[in-house]
Amino acid sequence: MSSEREPGPAEIAAAIARLPVEIEGHAVETGPVDVPGYYDGRPRPKGVAILRGGGEDGRGECVAWTPEAQADFAAALPGLVPVGATTVGEVSERLRAAKAYHRAAVEAAAIDLALRQSSTNIFVQSRRPARPVAFCRSLTAARDPLPEVRGILARDPAARFKLDPPEDGWDDPTWDALADLGRVVVVDFKRKGDATAVARAHAALPGAWLEDPPREALDDPLPAWAGRVALDGWVERAADLEWPVLPPAAVNVKAARVGGPLEALRVLEVCARHGWHAYFGGMFEVDAGRDQARVLASLFTPGAWNDLAPLDDGSTSSPLPAPSDFIGFAPRETGSGAPT
Repeated sequence: MSSEREPGPAEIAAAIARLPVEIEGHAVETGPVDVPGYYDGRPRPKGVAILRGGGEDGRGECVAWTPEAQADFAAALPGLVPVGATTVGEVSERLRAAKAYHRAAVEAAAIDLALRQSSTNIFVQSRRPARPVAFCRSLTAARDPLPEVRGILARDPAARFKLDPPEDGWDDPTWDALADLGRVVVVDFKRKGDATAVARAHAALPGAWLEDPPREALDDPLPAWAGRVALDGWVERAADLEWPVLPPAAVNVKAARVGGPLEALRVLEVCARHGWHAYFGGMFEVDAGRDQARVLASLFTPGAWNDLAPLDDGSTSSPLPAPSDFIGFAPRETGSGAPT
C-alpha cells in the first residue's frame, strides 16, 4: 500500500491552475428545463458556457435564476473568454472582476476543456481516488413537510433530508414527528427566523446542522446550539471564512456561489485548517454543474450529507456510485441536477 500523502485542496487548486488549455472558440447553450420542485413550478432557465479547442469542448454551468440573467451571461461571455494558448489559472485571473456565477461557469468550462485536451480527469490530476458520494434530499419550505418526507421514505427508507422551515417555524407536533423519523440532517434557515426558532429546531433535532441561522440569533454568551452552525449563503469567497459572520462548525461549499471550483477548493482548505465539517451543495443545476459538484464531493466530502441528490422521484438511495473512468471534469450526465 502506498504511503504517499493525498494532496490537500489548495495543492489541487494550484495544480489545476497550472493546466494548459487551448481555446479556439466559445458558445452558450440556453433554454428552459422542467425541474420538479423548482420555484413555483416554473421551468429552470439554463445557461452553459462551452469552450472549444483541439477538437474538444468543455462545459460549465451558469446558475443564474432568471431568463434575463441568463441572457446577460450569454451577452457577457465573449468578453470573458481569452482565445489562444493559456492556462486555467490565467483564465481564472481574467475572470476576477466578473460576476460570481459567470466566473464559476467559465472557469469550470476551462477546467473541463483542459482536462479533456490532456486526456485525463480530475481524479488523476488530484492523485485522489473516486469515492461514492453520500447525499441528502433538499425540500423547500412547506407548512407541513411530513407528507413529502414520508412519501420519499416509502420509496427509499434510508433517505436523509435537508429541510427549509417556514419563517415562523413549525408547530411542536411537526417538530416531534420529524424527530421521531430521525432522518433530518440539515435545517436551513436561509438567514431568516429568530433565536427561538433555531433553539426549537436544535431541541428537536440536536444532531442536525443548523444552516444559515440569522445573525441576530447568535447572542453572547453562545447558545447551546452554536456548535451546530453551518454556513452557506454567508460564504461568497474563501476570505469570508477568515473572519466569519457567525462562528461555524460546518460549511456548505458551493462552487457557483463562491465564483468557481478553484475558490471552492480554497474554501475547503480553510475548513480543513480550522477542523470544520464540510459538505457540497448545489444551486438547482440542471447540466454540467451538478455532475462537477458531485466529483468535488467524491474527492473531499464523500461521507458527508452532500446536498446533491439526483433528479428523480426520491427512490435512489445514497450513496451515489463513485464516478467511473472518464475524461474531463465530470462524467457527462445531463439532466441529473436536483433542487437545493
